[in-house]
Amino acid sequence: MRFCPKCGKMLMPKNDILKCACGYEEKISAEVAEREYKFKGERKKENKVIVTDNNNIALPTTKITCYKCGGTKGVWWTVQTRSADEAPTYFIRCVKCGNTWRRSN
Repeated sequence: MRFCPKCGKMLMPKNDILKCACGYEEKISAEVAEREYKFKGERKKENKVIVTDNNNIALPTTKITCYKCGGTKGVWWTVQTRSADEAPTYFIRCVKCGNTWRRSN
């Protein structure tokens, strides 16, 4: 690994050229880039990211009866709307029409 002689930042390889944010550049061979910048060893397991949209909701579901459309499936979540010693507020959203309301305790 090499560092910039101007500012001291780590030089990063790109197309056999070491580049620094300050503008310094240094040409290197592909062998040097492989030897000094290719890391070997165990790799951390890759985590899969779940991408959702309005049709694929990643919230817990429950059986409900929506008062607007009569839908029977809803998703729910909690929010601490008051002070910490108060109970959290439960929100429910109808999957069919998107109507949202608070659950009364």
